[in-house]
Amino acid sequence: MRAVCKTWHSSVSLLDPSPCLPWLVPWNMREKEETLCYSLSSRKTYKIHCPQLRGACLQGMAGRFVLCYRRGPSKSLSLFNPLTGIEIPLPCPEDGCTFAVVSNPLQEDVVAVAGYTPDADEIWVALIRRGDQTWARHDLDINYQEGVCVYCDGFYYVNQYNQYEMPTQIVDATTGEVVTTVPPPDTGSYLIAYQNILETSGQILLIYRHETTGKLEDIAFGIYRLDQVRGHYQWAEVRSIGDRMLFLDNFVGFTLKSTDFPGYRGNCIYFQLQDDLEHRKPLLCWHDLENGTTKAMPNFCGKWGTWIIPNF
Repeated sequence: MRAVCKTWHSSVSLLDPSPCLPWLVPWNMREKEETLCYSLSSRKTYKIHCPQLRGACLQGMAGRFVLCYRRGPSKSLSLFNPLTGIEIPLPCPEDGCTFAVVSNPLQEDVVAVAGYTPDADEIWVALIRRGDQTWARHDLDINYQEGVCVYCDGFYYVNQYNQYEMPTQIVDATTGEVVTTVPPPDTGSYLIAYQNILETSGQILLIYRHETTGKLEDIAFGIYRLDQVRGHYQWAEVRSIGDRMLFLDNFVGFTLKSTDFPGYRGNCIYFQLQDDLEHRKPLLCWHDLENGTTKAMPNFCGKWGTWIIPNF
């Protein structure tokens, strides 16, 4: 594929008005110029040749792109679409280790990232808007191994990553100050194997995945919506997400309407799971929230990856 470079300052909207189902692209490219990608619409794995991916790490979805970080003396950060070759350079933070925290696939005028300071083991957050030359960054007093967050409309929503419930901090993206701390939802006696926090249609959702035996039939999800009641924030349990399909990524995620894709059902979750029975290779799974069943998707490439919405 041929790279098409644009600048963040001058890039135009690259949105395709027609809806597309996402592809799953591997995180770590190592030294390869070819990689296997999974198309959800065809349910097949494809090999793509993309020299720009050599030595790159794809660190989360940001609109129709993924956040692409290249290590080494000439380290760089960019928005990149490996399916089209379009790349938009971004200023590279000094610490370099970043992952995207904007989960809305149509929000392309803002890029928000989080990362960690290796010496302090603390998480930091930063954002850049179209036309900006530098990141607006703030350090947070949260261990980077336990922090998950998402950006939405001027605020970061930061949750601790732990097997037990932890409070959520709402942080002003302009000042870096903690506006309020939200108590965790009541999940009963379940241990949390994994969690995601995301924005959809202006709402913040917290997703807990529970596992008891590691088998597909024993996986369960808890979904909670952030509500404001009489001036106080609280998590409210969500029993159904209606016609939405939920796609979980690296601690974040996004939703699409099933009605835009004939033949697909809503009220479901697509997520990755480590298969302990098959040499610890990851599976791509589909979970039905209505009846609680989980199935592995066919013909999956067996790679940990990040979602990207193609723009052909």
